[in-house]
Amino acid sequence: MPKSVQFSVFTKSFVIVFSFLFLVMITSGLTVSAQNLDWQLNLEDFDAQSIVVDAEGNIYIGTTDNSVKKLDSDGNPIWVFDGHRGVVNSITLDNNGNIYSGSSDNTLRKINSDGQEVWQYDRHWSNVTSVAVDNSGYIYTSSRDGLVRKFNPEGTRLWTFDGHTGPVHAVAVDSEGNVFSGSTDNTLRKIDADGNQVWYYDRHWDAVTAIAVDAEDNIISGSRDSEVRKFNQDGRRLWTFKGHTGTVQSLATDSQNNIYTANTDTKIFKLDPEGSEIWRFEDLRDGIFSISLDNQNNIFIADNNMRIKMLSQ
Repeated sequence: MPKSVQFSVFTKSFVIVFSFLFLVMITSGLTVSAQNLDWQLNLEDFDAQSIVVDAEGNIYIGTTDNSVKKLDSDGNPIWVFDGHRGVVNSITLDNNGNIYSGSSDNTLRKINSDGQEVWQYDRHWSNVTSVAVDNSGYIYTSSRDGLVRKFNPEGTRLWTFDGHTGPVHAVAVDSEGNVFSGSTDNTLRKIDADGNQVWYYDRHWDAVTAIAVDAEDNIISGSRDSEVRKFNQDGRRLWTFKGHTGTVQSLATDSQNNIYTANTDTKIFKLDPEGSEIWRFEDLRDGIFSISLDNQNNIFIADNNMRIKMLSQ
């Protein structure tokens, strides 16, 4: 038999065997992963505590050198806002490109798209731990003072919610202006647009450290107990994911309601809307402070070793 024919037979046999093995992997529940760590940027002598990406792919980070930085999609600096006097714990963007930053200097600040401060609010009694903004431009903060606050776009405080019994670590908002807050009192709470508690869930085994809301207004919480939980609008728990071994630091969702979880155990998981693992990425080697998705569902990562990274899928 000619060599060319022998090679064709071998190749065909290899393809059949490989296809069979691939099918076995899928049907046996093994995760097939195709993620790439496309780039990383060293941040010299500071960490990024929070990271977000805008519609143009620009990257914003809140840092331990007390600043908010805007970078282009390749990581090149565009501007730096250095008005804070403490670590910037959380940043978020509104639909007009304004940035809101919360800091251990106890302030919330609004920064315009050119990096200039618009206003600040300095009546938090402790660190601002998390910031969220809704589609109408209203801003929500959580704080170590145990309170959740709502502000209008001009910076006027509209209400304060004091139902928690410990520092509040996380806050998120849905499409109807309902607010979700997580605390060291181990509870997740739903607060309506007027600041009234609707329900609370108290079956986390440790502090609630991260919250996200998907496109259908389901709520996802992450905890120091290593677990990720999903709830409907009535507060009914839909499922619990137990794949992590450390604190869930950050959560994100995409347009298909898939969930991305980031943890101090150095892993990122992608879960489907039913809570099943789609893939995991375990090659980061460092704990993760924050993640954010761009329009192509690339995952931007702020780790605890003074780097930001981009993971494609």
